[in-house]
Amino acid sequence: MGEGFLIRELPDGGSEFVLDEPALSYLRIDHRSKLQFGATELAIGTPFTLEVNGLTHRLDPQRWDGLGPLVALFPGTLRWLWTSPHGRLTAVFKNGATMTVVPDPVSRAWSVGSVSCLPAGPDRPA
Repeated sequence: MGEGFLIRELPDGGSEFVLDEPALSYLRIDHRSKLQFGATELAIGTPFTLEVNGLTHRLDPQRWDGLGPLVALFPGTLRWLWTSPHGRLTAVFKNGATMTVVPDPVSRAWSVGSVSCLPAGPDRPA
């Protein structure tokens, strides 16, 4: 676990990220939204959804004035982090919040350490 996480293959062909430290250390907001879990950085570069207490928030990392629901995850702890075979990243927190990032046709939607979602392209399903 050199990067602070281990990757496990899931039966459906997706991947699970098992973090050394699942507690959210801090958040950083610039042109991407970055969540730090110990040595592991989860970066989001495209619009995403965050469901908290039954409310779905559509957030954009470059619209800083609307990122309150993301910031409210701190302090928090990640329960499960995985990606589908087609690149949809899902993060579930112990408080029940669920964040989903889908692949983008032209830019990297997300990265976990050095693992990132390449652009989806016109013929790659999300």
